[in-house]
Amino acid sequence: MSQSPQEAKPQPRGIGYSIVYPPGWREFRTSADHEAILAKLVTAEAKALGRADVVLMLRQKTHEMFENLRRRGAIGLALPVEKARGGAVPTSMIMTPLKSSEAGALAGMVRRVADGNPVETEAVDDETWYLWNTNEPAEEAPEYKNLSLNMVVPRPRADGSTDPEPSAGLWLRYSYASLETGENNEEFTEALRGLGYAIMGTFKWVPIQ
Repeated sequence: MSQSPQEAKPQPRGIGYSIVYPPGWREFRTSADHEAILAKLVTAEAKALGRADVVLMLRQKTHEMFENLRRRGAIGLALPVEKARGGAVPTSMIMTPLKSSEAGALAGMVRRVADGNPVETEAVDDETWYLWNTNEPAEEAPEYKNLSLNMVVPRPRADGSTDPEPSAGLWLRYSYASLETGENNEEFTEALRGLGYAIMGTFKWVPIQ
C-alpha cells in the first residue's frame, strides 16, 4: 500500500534557527552545563600558569554574565573561543526570544527593547525585520565603548509559514568593543561591525523534525 506525501514526510515539530559563525566561534546555551564548559575554556590558560587568583576572577565573571543572560531571558550566547593574534576578539552574539500573547504586538516589543534608539525596518521574504544600533560606555573600562547591532526577526508559525500578525520573534544582539583612542582603531572597529553584519546575514529559521 503506497503512502501519501503527507504520510511519507514527517511534519515538523516546531521551528528553530540556524546561524553560521566564523571559525573559532562557539554557541552556548544559558544552562549551568554550558556555563561550566565556557568557564573551563576561559580559565584554561590561567590555570596552566598557576594563577589561581585569575582563575577565580574569570569564573566569577563568567557566572555573572550567565546570570545576567538568564535574567533577561536569553537562550544563547555565541563568541569566539579561540584567541586571535594579540588577544581575544571583543565580540559576542546574544539570542533572546520576544513573545506576546497579543497578535501583531512584535513591533511594540521592538520599540521597548530598542529603548529610544531609532529603529529601521527591512522587508525580507514578505516579513518585516527590525534593525537598530546602540552605543554605550563600558563600565569596566572608560576608554572602551560597547557598540551593538540589533536585529529582531519575526518567528514563523510552527509549520514554517509566515504569520501576518507576528506576536513573537528572536532578538539578535551582536556586541563589539571600540577603543576611544589608538592607532588603526577605526579600521578595526569597522571590521568588527562588518563581521556582525556577515554573521546576521546567515540567519534563517529551520524546521525541527
